[in-house]
Amino acid sequence: MATELLFGRLVLGLRTVLALLVGLTAVFIVVLAVFMPRTTTVLVVQLFAFYALLDGVLSIVAVRAVDRMVPRCFMVLEGVVSVGTGVAAFIAISGYGERPPQGLLTLIALWAIVTGALQLALTFSLNLRRGRGILVATAALSVALGISLLGWEPPDLMAAVWRLAMYALLLGVLRLTATVGLRRQERLDK
Repeated sequence: MATELLFGRLVLGLRTVLALLVGLTAVFIVVLAVFMPRTTTVLVVQLFAFYALLDGVLSIVAVRAVDRMVPRCFMVLEGVVSVGTGVAAFIAISGYGERPPQGLLTLIALWAIVTGALQLALTFSLNLRRGRGILVATAALSVALGISLLGWEPPDLMAAVWRLAMYALLLGVLRLTATVGLRRQERLDK
């Protein structure tokens, strides 16, 4: 049990660091977008694709830390959706020069909504004493990103890039809060 908890905390910590690094990098790249908007957009989309791919793999690896079947299914499904989205995003932008296809925003929006819904289902399938609120906030953030990208009037690519950067930063902060809370919970259980 202690080994599984430690492993789960390690994977959550890796996912936290990944989200924070992607967020900070995306903000830096978006600032560069003032000077090179089209090239920068492609860089941020590539960064998103890399993030989705790596986060999906980490989600699948984290299955080892959970002992019940239902949460494992949600985690694996979230990982598969993320890996698939990352691969699809890489494929979608590989054939385009400085401007990725508009359908890429729809792909990212659907990824955010589906992974947010899966995270929400996972949160309510876990037996948690504390920390459910922060996990619900993380899931709601993903769904909100998806809805903001789909919206009545979809944003232009630059606005979408800003939304992705802010999403990654907020996600990193929420995951950092969850990681610290998990560590506190472990100390209280001892």
